[in-house]
Amino acid sequence: MMRRNTEEGEDYIKLVFLYMEYRNTFNLHFQRYGHFKQMIRYITNITEPAWIRWIFQKLLNRKYFIKKKSGKMTLYHFNPYNKAYPKRPLIITFD
Repeated sequence: MMRRNTEEGEDYIKLVFLYMEYRNTFNLHFQRYGHFKQMIRYITNITEPAWIRWIFQKLLNRKYFIKKKSGKMTLYHFNPYNKAYPKRPLIITFD
């Protein structure tokens, strides 16, 4: 892993956050880490997996993501606003 300074890392974190906010990533709901990894790779043009994971982990530590276990999978949801999900109405139809 290439050594990068913390100022550069902070710039990448801000860039990724702003991009995800701009693209309304909140609406994607829960996704696997691989989805966000590809998104971070696209945004930053960084190909080193360790550096991408470092950026993602910093975003997770700042509570920009909600983490949920589903069986053996871990899913993440970009939710920096702590919004609740809109509840869907229950519709029952009788034939």
